[in-house]
Amino acid sequence: MRNIYYLFIVFALLLTNCKSEDTPSEKQNPEKILPLSEEYSWVNYNSNNFFGEVLYIPVYSSIYHQNDMILDLTATLSIHNTDINSKITTLKIDYYDTDGNLVRKLINDEFDLTPLQSKQFVIKQTDVSGGTGAKFIIQWMSEKQVIKPVVEAVMISTSSTQGISFKTESRILSSVCY
Repeated sequence: MRNIYYLFIVFALLLTNCKSEDTPSEKQNPEKILPLSEEYSWVNYNSNNFFGEVLYIPVYSSIYHQNDMILDLTATLSIHNTDINSKITTLKIDYYDTDGNLVRKLINDEFDLTPLQSKQFVIKQTDVSGGTGAKFIIQWMSEKQVIKPVVEAVMISTSSTQGISFKTESRILSSVCY
């Protein structure tokens, strides 16, 4: 009798932990789950004819150390087209500060990265406008499916006898056709 009781308990627990599959009406478009501003929306593009992403890259132009002192860093944003056959087009590169305010647009016009080409953008050590929680937002696209680019930021300081360096990697905020 005790075994039947335990079997009933296990069966009841299994039933309460099961989830039904989402019906098509319950599935949502990722832009509706995490809405992007109009600035980075894909609505102006025909998503049947291109692939692309909006990326978030944290960057630290300043960091805290020893008793809340601030160490200013040089930050280098690197975009690497890793596809050996196809170009990608960079549409936007925007630099935001700790509070999420736009500091500046790093490009005025879109540009292509040919296969295996890389491009860097430097935030000088003396430029502390981004603060301790700065970030880049990048939007890129291609006319066909490509190997996704590698987008990273490297921060470095070689002040006095100490040296510090580290890197951050991009995170996808939105994508089309991937």
